[in-house]
Amino acid sequence: MITLIDQREFPSLDQSVKALWAPIILEPISGSYERLVAGVAVVNANGFHVEIANALHRLECLFGEDASAAVMAVRIAGESLRRDLAQRSVDAIRRPESAVSGIYVGECREAEGTSLQHIAASWMAILSSLYEAVPSGEELDEDRLAVDAKKASAPRDRLPFLVCDYIRQHRENYTRYFSQDLQDGGERRKRGGSHHVIIDFAGPRLVANFGTLQAGALTKSVHLIKRRLWDLKVERDKDRSPVLVRHHEMILQRPSSDDPQVTVQQQSNISEALEALETQADQEELRLLALESVTAIGQRILSYELAA
Repeated sequence: MITLIDQREFPSLDQSVKALWAPIILEPISGSYERLVAGVAVVNANGFHVEIANALHRLECLFGEDASAAVMAVRIAGESLRRDLAQRSVDAIRRPESAVSGIYVGECREAEGTSLQHIAASWMAILSSLYEAVPSGEELDEDRLAVDAKKASAPRDRLPFLVCDYIRQHRENYTRYFSQDLQDGGERRKRGGSHHVIIDFAGPRLVANFGTLQAGALTKSVHLIKRRLWDLKVERDKDRSPVLVRHHEMILQRPSSDDPQVTVQQQSNISEALEALETQADQEELRLLALESVTAIGQRILSYELAA
């Protein structure tokens, strides 16, 4: 039997698009040979698309509780790359600028497909064990993605709430400068989406985020602090007012040098992590400082605002 095939059943080459694509590589251990493809970026003169891995929950098998830090780092890197692509287009993957340590853009190549999204999804399905290909006509498992996002943004730092309480006790009218969730006094906060920026304190003279360098969970706390630095950078870039000049600071709490619960090695690791964070803050033209107590941080805030 001869079957007649309509030419319309074949995809038209006239409708295809050409673009450059590059993998987004996750390097869990700096300097090691271990690599994971966490996303794919595709760009041409007409637009761009960033496809982030949709099965990041699989990282739990590798990292356990520390998986949330890796998931967060991937999402930060994805956001940063989208912004960079919007500004620099093709140059953003030809000459990439890494925003998060341990994640970088790999070598770019040429590709052709029915759309930028199709190119990205096709390469992710081929390259990444952190990605589940979605059959045509089906939708992503939003519930599972929501779980990933929830784990990535789950609050683990009480410091912003403690600082807010300190200011409330010493200068109650300054409490209004804290974010609403901190004013409400609960110890859980919602990010409200991957592009939502959180600022802890925004006063007339100072804009600040707070973070804790935890000796027993240093890697996780560093990733959280990097996220807060990114939020602060985004806010600073929006705050370019010639009239209202405000300082933007990432204020950390670190264990004191004589803390009996922190070993010598942990103190050394904290100092190394702090140095790396200071370097990143300098690159973003932000100020980062580490103080040893909630009281010291509170006094830092009051010294700015009382001088206003």
